[in-house]
Amino acid sequence: MNDTQAPLLVVDRMTKHFPLGKGRTVHAVDGVSLTIDEREIVGLVGESGSGKSTFGKALIGLHEKTGGRVSYRGEVLPQSYAPSDFRRLATTMQMIFQDPYSSLNPRMTVGEIIGEGLRLHSRLSASDVRDRVADWLKRVGLSPDYMSRYPHEFSGGQRQRIGIARALIMEPEFVVCDEPISALDVSVQAQVVNLLEELQQGMGLTLLFIAHDLSMVRHVSDRMAVMYLGALAEIGPAHDVFFDPKHPYTQILIASNPEPDPASERERRSASISGEIPSPVNIGPGCRFAGRCPHVMDTCRSTTPLLTPLADAPDRQVACHLYR
Repeated sequence: MNDTQAPLLVVDRMTKHFPLGKGRTVHAVDGVSLTIDEREIVGLVGESGSGKSTFGKALIGLHEKTGGRVSYRGEVLPQSYAPSDFRRLATTMQMIFQDPYSSLNPRMTVGEIIGEGLRLHSRLSASDVRDRVADWLKRVGLSPDYMSRYPHEFSGGQRQRIGIARALIMEPEFVVCDEPISALDVSVQAQVVNLLEELQQGMGLTLLFIAHDLSMVRHVSDRMAVMYLGALAEIGPAHDVFFDPKHPYTQILIASNPEPDPASERERRSASISGEIPSPVNIGPGCRFAGRCPHVMDTCRSTTPLLTPLADAPDRQVACHLYR
Protein backbone atom coordinates (compact mmCIF):
# COMPACT_ATOMS: atom_id res chain seq x y z
CA MET A 1 0.00 0.00 0.00
CA ASN A 2 1.32 3.49 -0.77
CA ASP A 3 2.10 5.76 2.17
CA THR A 4 0.44 8.94 0.86
CA GLN A 5 -3.06 7.82 -0.07
CA ALA A 6 -5.69 5.79 1.73
CA PRO A 7 -6.59 2.46 0.13
CA LEU A 8 -9.48 2.45 -2.31
CA LEU A 9 -10.94 -0.67 -0.72
CA VAL A 10 -10.47 -2.13 2.77
CA VAL A 11 -11.68 -5.61 3.65
CA ASP A 12 -11.69 -6.20 7.40
CA ARG A 13 -12.15 -9.82 8.58
CA MET A 14 -14.84 -10.51 6.00
CA THR A 15 -16.67 -13.80 6.43
CA LYS A 16 -19.11 -15.68 4.24
CA HIS A 17 -20.65 -18.85 5.65
CA PHE A 18 -23.35 -21.02 4.13
CA PRO A 19 -25.46 -22.88 6.74
CA LEU A 20 -26.37 -26.43 5.73
CA GLY A 21 -28.59 -27.23 8.68
CA LYS A 22 -28.12 -29.77 11.49
CA GLY A 23 -25.23 -27.72 12.89
CA ARG A 24 -23.17 -27.89 9.69
CA THR A 25 -21.77 -24.76 8.05
CA VAL A 26 -19.65 -24.17 4.95
CA HIS A 27 -16.83 -21.76 5.84
CA ALA A 28 -16.36 -20.44 2.30
CA VAL A 29 -14.60 -17.23 3.41
CA ASP A 30 -13.33 -16.99 6.97
CA GLY A 31 -12.12 -13.67 8.36
CA VAL A 32 -10.21 -12.37 5.32
CA SER A 33 -8.57 -8.93 5.57
CA LEU A 34 -7.13 -7.19 2.53
CA THR A 35 -6.47 -3.67 1.25
CA ILE A 36 -6.42 -2.63 -2.40
CA ASP A 37 -4.99 0.67 -3.56
CA GLU A 38 -6.40 2.83 -6.31
CA ARG A 39 -5.27 1.65 -9.79
CA GLU A 40 -3.68 -1.45 -8.28
CA ILE A 41 -4.11 -4.97 -9.64
CA VAL A 42 -4.25 -7.60 -6.91
CA GLY A 43 -4.14 -11.22 -8.07
CA LEU A 44 -5.99 -13.81 -6.00
CA VAL A 45 -4.90 -17.42 -6.51
CA GLY A 46 -5.58 -20.83 -5.01
CA GLU A 47 -7.00 -24.22 -5.84
CA SER A 48 -10.63 -24.77 -6.82
CA GLY A 49 -12.70 -24.74 -3.65
CA SER A 50 -10.46 -22.27 -1.84
CA GLY A 51 -13.16 -19.56 -1.72
CA LYS A 52 -11.77 -17.12 -4.30
CA SER A 53 -14.95 -16.59 -6.31
CA THR A 54 -17.12 -16.42 -3.18
CA PHE A 55 -14.78 -13.76 -1.80
CA GLY A 56 -15.05 -11.70 -4.98
CA LYS A 57 -18.84 -11.94 -5.12
CA ALA A 58 -19.25 -11.05 -1.43
CA LEU A 59 -16.90 -8.12 -1.95
CA ILE A 60 -19.25 -6.43 -4.43
CA GLY A 61 -22.52 -7.50 -2.84
CA LEU A 62 -23.52 -10.51 -4.96
CA HIS A 63 -23.31 -12.58 -1.76
CA GLU A 64 -24.53 -11.30 1.59
CA LYS A 65 -21.59 -11.05 4.00
CA THR A 66 -21.89 -13.13 7.16
CA GLY A 67 -19.46 -10.98 9.11
CA GLY A 68 -16.67 -8.44 8.91
CA ARG A 69 -16.68 -5.19 6.99
CA VAL A 70 -15.90 -3.83 3.53
CA SER A 71 -15.14 -0.12 3.10
CA TYR A 72 -14.91 1.67 -0.24
CA ARG A 73 -13.38 5.16 -0.22
CA GLY A 74 -14.10 5.25 3.49
CA GLU A 75 -17.77 4.26 3.16
CA VAL A 76 -18.77 1.06 4.93
CA LEU A 77 -20.75 -0.99 2.41
CA PRO A 78 -23.91 -2.86 3.45
CA GLN A 79 -23.70 -6.46 4.62
CA SER A 80 -26.64 -7.25 2.36
CA TYR A 81 -27.34 -5.12 -0.70
CA ALA A 82 -30.80 -3.75 -1.36
CA PRO A 83 -31.81 -2.99 -4.98
CA SER A 84 -31.00 0.67 -4.32
CA ASP A 85 -27.44 -0.27 -3.32
CA PHE A 86 -26.89 -2.14 -6.58
CA ARG A 87 -28.22 0.86 -8.53
CA ARG A 88 -26.03 3.28 -6.62
CA LEU A 89 -22.86 1.20 -6.93
CA ALA A 90 -23.33 0.03 -10.53
CA THR A 91 -21.07 2.78 -11.83
CA THR A 92 -18.50 2.11 -9.10
CA MET A 93 -18.08 -1.69 -8.99
CA GLN A 94 -18.54 -4.31 -11.68
CA MET A 95 -17.67 -7.97 -12.22
CA ILE A 96 -16.37 -9.91 -15.21
CA PHE A 97 -17.59 -13.47 -14.81
CA GLN A 98 -15.73 -16.72 -15.33
CA ASP A 99 -17.94 -18.47 -17.85
CA PRO A 100 -18.70 -16.49 -21.03
CA TYR A 101 -21.17 -19.20 -22.04
CA SER A 102 -23.53 -18.89 -19.05
CA SER A 103 -23.04 -15.24 -18.06
CA LEU A 104 -24.68 -13.82 -21.22
CA ASN A 105 -28.44 -14.00 -21.70
CA PRO A 106 -28.96 -16.10 -24.86
CA ARG A 107 -32.28 -14.35 -25.58
CA MET A 108 -30.72 -10.89 -25.76
CA THR A 109 -28.71 -9.41 -28.61
CA VAL A 110 -25.15 -8.27 -28.02
CA GLY A 111 -26.32 -4.66 -28.20
CA GLU A 112 -28.95 -5.29 -25.53
CA ILE A 113 -26.49 -7.16 -23.29
CA ILE A 114 -23.77 -4.52 -23.38
CA GLY A 115 -26.15 -1.57 -23.18
CA GLU A 116 -28.41 -2.95 -20.44
CA GLY A 117 -26.53 -1.24 -17.61
CA LEU A 118 -26.68 2.13 -19.32
CA ARG A 119 -30.40 1.77 -19.97
CA LEU A 120 -31.01 0.94 -16.29
CA HIS A 121 -28.57 3.31 -14.60
CA SER A 122 -28.22 6.35 -16.86
CA ARG A 123 -30.44 8.92 -18.53
CA LEU A 124 -28.89 8.49 -21.96
CA SER A 125 -31.18 8.37 -24.97
CA ALA A 126 -31.55 5.14 -26.94
CA SER A 127 -29.36 6.51 -29.73
CA ASP A 128 -26.65 7.55 -27.26
CA VAL A 129 -26.70 4.09 -25.67
CA ARG A 130 -26.36 2.55 -29.12
CA ASP A 131 -23.38 4.82 -29.88
CA ARG A 132 -21.71 3.86 -26.60
CA VAL A 133 -22.25 0.16 -27.31
CA ALA A 134 -20.76 0.54 -30.80
CA ASP A 135 -17.74 2.33 -29.34
CA TRP A 136 -17.19 -0.37 -26.71
CA LEU A 137 -17.44 -3.14 -29.25
CA LYS A 138 -14.61 -1.48 -31.12
CA ARG A 139 -12.62 -1.00 -27.91
CA VAL A 140 -12.73 -4.72 -27.15
CA GLY A 141 -11.78 -5.64 -30.70
CA LEU A 142 -15.21 -6.52 -32.10
CA SER A 143 -17.25 -4.98 -34.91
CA PRO A 144 -20.17 -2.66 -34.15
CA ASP A 145 -22.07 -4.71 -36.72
CA TYR A 146 -22.29 -7.47 -34.09
CA MET A 147 -24.89 -5.54 -32.07
CA SER A 148 -27.83 -7.37 -33.63
CA ARG A 149 -26.33 -10.84 -33.21
CA TYR A 150 -26.84 -13.31 -30.33
CA PRO A 151 -24.27 -14.88 -27.96
CA HIS A 152 -24.44 -18.36 -29.53
CA GLU A 153 -23.03 -16.90 -32.74
CA PHE A 154 -19.66 -16.12 -31.10
CA SER A 155 -16.61 -18.01 -29.93
CA GLY A 156 -15.67 -18.24 -26.26
CA GLY A 157 -13.05 -15.50 -26.58
CA GLN A 158 -15.50 -13.20 -28.35
CA ARG A 159 -18.13 -13.83 -25.67
CA GLN A 160 -15.65 -12.92 -22.96
CA ARG A 161 -14.88 -9.67 -24.80
CA ILE A 162 -18.63 -8.99 -24.82
CA GLY A 163 -18.69 -9.64 -21.07
CA ILE A 164 -15.79 -7.22 -20.58
CA ALA A 165 -17.58 -4.55 -22.61
CA ARG A 166 -20.77 -5.08 -20.58
CA ALA A 167 -18.88 -4.47 -17.31
CA LEU A 168 -16.66 -1.61 -18.41
CA ILE A 169 -19.23 0.39 -20.37
CA MET A 170 -20.41 1.55 -16.94
CA GLU A 171 -16.95 3.10 -16.42
CA PRO A 172 -16.49 1.62 -12.93
CA GLU A 173 -13.52 2.30 -10.69
CA PHE A 174 -13.20 -1.23 -9.32
CA VAL A 175 -13.67 -4.51 -11.18
CA VAL A 176 -13.60 -8.09 -9.91
CA CYS A 177 -12.31 -10.35 -12.69
CA ASP A 178 -13.53 -13.80 -11.64
CA GLU A 179 -11.28 -16.21 -13.54
CA PRO A 180 -11.99 -14.41 -16.83
CA ILE A 181 -9.68 -16.66 -18.86
CA SER A 182 -10.16 -20.12 -17.32
CA ALA A 183 -12.89 -21.17 -19.78
CA LEU A 184 -10.88 -20.03 -22.82
CA ASP A 185 -8.42 -21.82 -25.07
CA VAL A 186 -4.78 -21.13 -24.24
CA SER A 187 -4.32 -19.33 -27.55
CA VAL A 188 -7.08 -16.86 -26.60
CA GLN A 189 -6.15 -16.33 -22.94
CA ALA A 190 -3.20 -14.04 -23.64
CA GLN A 191 -5.34 -11.91 -25.97
CA VAL A 192 -7.98 -11.36 -23.29
CA VAL A 193 -5.37 -10.61 -20.60
CA ASN A 194 -3.63 -8.10 -22.88
CA LEU A 195 -6.98 -6.44 -23.56
CA LEU A 196 -7.70 -6.16 -19.83
CA GLU A 197 -4.26 -4.66 -19.21
CA GLU A 198 -4.77 -2.07 -21.95
CA LEU A 199 -8.18 -1.09 -20.61
CA GLN A 200 -6.94 -1.02 -17.02
CA GLN A 201 -4.15 1.38 -17.91
CA GLY A 202 -6.32 3.52 -20.17
CA MET A 203 -9.19 3.84 -17.69
CA GLY A 204 -7.19 3.81 -14.45
CA LEU A 205 -9.09 0.78 -13.18
CA THR A 206 -8.49 -1.06 -9.93
CA LEU A 207 -8.73 -4.83 -10.38
CA LEU A 208 -9.06 -7.94 -8.25
CA PHE A 209 -7.85 -10.59 -10.72
CA ILE A 210 -8.90 -14.10 -9.68
CA ALA A 211 -7.25 -16.96 -11.56
CA HIS A 212 -5.70 -20.43 -11.40
CA ASP A 213 -2.75 -19.63 -13.67
CA LEU A 214 -0.13 -18.29 -11.26
CA SER A 215 2.33 -17.26 -13.96
CA MET A 216 -0.39 -15.22 -15.65
CA VAL A 217 -1.38 -13.62 -12.35
CA ARG A 218 2.27 -12.81 -11.63
CA HIS A 219 2.50 -11.17 -15.04
CA VAL A 220 -0.52 -8.88 -14.68
CA SER A 221 -0.61 -8.16 -10.92
CA ASP A 222 1.11 -5.69 -8.63
CA ARG A 223 0.47 -7.91 -5.60
CA MET A 224 -0.50 -11.54 -5.24
CA ALA A 225 -2.71 -13.01 -2.50
CA VAL A 226 -2.82 -16.77 -1.97
CA MET A 227 -6.04 -18.25 -0.60
CA TYR A 228 -6.50 -21.67 0.96
CA LEU A 229 -9.75 -23.07 2.35
CA GLY A 230 -11.34 -19.66 2.89
CA ALA A 231 -8.33 -17.87 4.42
CA LEU A 232 -5.29 -16.02 3.11
CA ALA A 233 -2.01 -17.94 3.39
CA GLU A 234 0.31 -15.30 1.96
CA ILE A 235 0.28 -11.88 0.30
CA GLY A 236 2.98 -9.65 -1.11
CA PRO A 237 4.45 -8.14 -4.29
CA ALA A 238 3.55 -10.52 -7.12
CA HIS A 239 7.14 -11.01 -8.32
CA ASP A 240 8.40 -11.75 -4.81
CA VAL A 241 5.62 -14.19 -3.96
CA PHE A 242 6.06 -16.04 -7.25
CA PHE A 243 9.86 -16.32 -7.22
CA ASP A 244 10.39 -16.50 -3.44
CA PRO A 245 7.25 -18.05 -1.89
CA LYS A 246 7.27 -18.36 1.88
CA HIS A 247 4.18 -20.33 2.89
CA PRO A 248 4.53 -24.10 2.25
CA TYR A 249 1.23 -24.04 0.36
CA THR A 250 2.43 -21.23 -1.91
CA GLN A 251 5.70 -23.04 -2.52
CA ILE A 252 3.97 -26.23 -3.65
CA LEU A 253 1.26 -24.37 -5.56
CA ILE A 254 3.86 -22.46 -7.57
CA ALA A 255 6.06 -25.53 -8.05
CA SER A 256 3.06 -27.27 -9.59
CA ASN A 257 2.84 -24.44 -12.13
CA PRO A 258 6.45 -24.27 -13.38
CA GLU A 259 7.87 -21.76 -15.81
CA PRO A 260 11.44 -21.21 -16.97
CA ASP A 261 13.76 -19.65 -14.39
CA PRO A 262 15.22 -16.57 -16.12
CA ALA A 263 18.34 -16.73 -13.97
CA SER A 264 19.28 -20.28 -14.91
CA GLU A 265 17.33 -20.64 -18.17
CA ARG A 266 16.05 -23.94 -16.79
CA GLU A 267 12.53 -24.87 -15.92
CA ARG A 268 11.88 -25.22 -12.22
CA ARG A 269 11.04 -28.71 -11.05
CA SER A 270 7.35 -29.49 -11.04
CA ALA A 271 5.62 -30.70 -7.89
CA SER A 272 2.11 -31.51 -6.80
CA ILE A 273 0.14 -31.15 -3.59
CA SER A 274 -0.73 -34.47 -1.99
CA GLY A 275 -4.38 -35.17 -1.32
CA GLU A 276 -7.47 -33.11 -2.04
CA ILE A 277 -8.38 -29.76 -0.52
CA PRO A 278 -10.37 -30.57 2.68
CA SER A 279 -14.06 -29.90 3.07
CA PRO A 280 -14.88 -26.33 4.18
CA VAL A 281 -17.66 -27.66 6.45
CA ASN A 282 -17.12 -26.99 10.16
CA ILE A 283 -13.40 -26.25 9.97
CA GLY A 284 -11.63 -26.96 13.26
CA PRO A 285 -8.73 -25.19 15.01
CA GLY A 286 -5.19 -25.12 13.72
CA CYS A 287 -3.60 -24.36 10.37
CA ARG A 288 -5.92 -25.25 7.49
CA PHE A 289 -3.00 -26.64 5.49
CA ALA A 290 -1.69 -28.85 8.31
CA GLY A 291 -3.09 -32.07 6.84
CA ARG A 292 -1.18 -31.60 3.57
CA CYS A 293 1.89 -29.66 4.73
CA PRO A 294 5.35 -31.31 4.53
CA HIS A 295 6.56 -29.15 7.46
CA VAL A 296 3.67 -29.70 9.86
CA MET A 297 4.39 -29.33 13.60
CA ASP A 298 2.29 -30.11 16.67
CA THR A 299 1.32 -26.46 17.10
CA CYS A 300 0.01 -26.39 13.52
CA ARG A 301 -2.77 -28.81 14.45
CA SER A 302 -4.02 -26.82 17.42
CA THR A 303 -3.26 -23.13 16.86
CA THR A 304 -4.42 -21.09 13.87
CA PRO A 305 -1.55 -18.96 12.49
CA LEU A 306 -2.37 -15.31 11.82
CA LEU A 307 -1.40 -13.41 8.69
CA THR A 308 1.65 -11.48 9.94
CA PRO A 309 4.27 -9.28 8.22
CA LEU A 310 7.72 -10.84 7.82
CA ALA A 311 10.39 -9.27 10.00
CA ASP A 312 12.73 -8.67 7.06
CA ALA A 313 10.01 -7.83 4.51
CA PRO A 314 7.09 -5.89 6.04
CA ASP A 315 5.34 -5.64 2.66
CA ARG A 316 4.89 -9.42 2.76
CA GLN A 317 2.51 -11.26 5.09
CA VAL A 318 2.45 -14.99 5.79
CA ALA A 319 0.12 -17.12 7.93
CA CYS A 320 2.54 -19.87 9.01
CA HIS A 321 4.05 -21.01 12.31
CA LEU A 322 7.43 -21.45 10.59
CA TYR A 323 7.85 -17.68 10.68
CA ARG A 324 6.98 -17.10 14.34
